[in-house]
Amino acid sequence: MSAAVATSWNWRTLENVEVECTHCGVRMTSQAGPRIKYFRCDSCRRWVSSTYTEVFRADAKMRTHPVKDTGAADERFLAAKGKLDAWMAALEEQDPHQVLGVSPRDPLEVVRTRFRELALERHPDRGGSEAQMRELNLAYEKILRHRERAEVRQPVRPVVRAAVLPARGR
Repeated sequence: MSAAVATSWNWRTLENVEVECTHCGVRMTSQAGPRIKYFRCDSCRRWVSSTYTEVFRADAKMRTHPVKDTGAADERFLAAKGKLDAWMAALEEQDPHQVLGVSPRDPLEVVRTRFRELALERHPDRGGSEAQMRELNLAYEKILRHRERAEVRQPVRPVVRAAVLPARGR
């Protein structure tokens, strides 16, 4: 069977097509039975069946659209999503705040305290490894450098003091 014949056969039996109600311009919802597909317009309540397609084509106020094969697009999407997920996971691993277990909004005293707690746990002399301690030191240094740069970037605002008014006598 040729592709043109197969396509027309699919259109006649309403397989692999979306059906649009021309009365409302709404896509019809489909319900498949064992051999017959039914399409119903949610707006005007008209319906079409795959068995009566030829009979009702002129009277049914419906238009068919072939369903596009999205298999290749889905594969490309999943591949791109996988790369994005891997990239996001790598970013989270590099986040110095996550290494220390602090929030970027925490004050420097909280960051320093948390660093000292983890340094005591992960120090090689106390049962930790050198790699863990190196990672901890690197994260702490990154946070300190980032905060220093942020302070330099912020413009210094002059302090404006309100004029003191003399007290009124009672």
